[in-house]
Amino acid sequence: MQAEKVDFGKVTAGLKTKSDKIRALSRHGVPTAEIARYLDIRYQHARNVLKEAGLHKVQDASASEMKPQQSYAWVELGPDGALVLPAELRARAGLSPAKVHVRLTDDGLEVLSQTAALRRAQAIVARHVPPGVSLVDDFIAERRREAAREDRGE
Repeated sequence: MQAEKVDFGKVTAGLKTKSDKIRALSRHGVPTAEIARYLDIRYQHARNVLKEAGLHKVQDASASEMKPQQSYAWVELGPDGALVLPAELRARAGLSPAKVHVRLTDDGLEVLSQTAALRRAQAIVARHVPPGVSLVDDFIAERRREAAREDRGE
């Protein structure tokens, strides 16, 4: 099963600990790095939980080529800081000739497409907004109250 088709919320619903969520997502075929991003934890934490449970899958990276359907590649960093990413990897990550979001993490650099960065930001906000609450509706209502106060001269 591919991670793109897994509803992370459904898989983790009712699970109380991050470790339980890590194991459940892994059993649904979600890669360790995606589990760590979804749960907002370090990759090493997810890896350690999976390794202890016998669920961690070690991937064999080849320094010279990228195998079909592979999620990683060794690339050379040019003297000017340029990275040339393999076409298949860019396509699978949704990266096109456009701006990408690059973030320094404890483990290195993370490169996200604009769509992926937006999805992550939305997920972060969603964790802090109670179900059924619309921030847009709340904002519009507040702006209307403010305009009404101004109209009354308050």
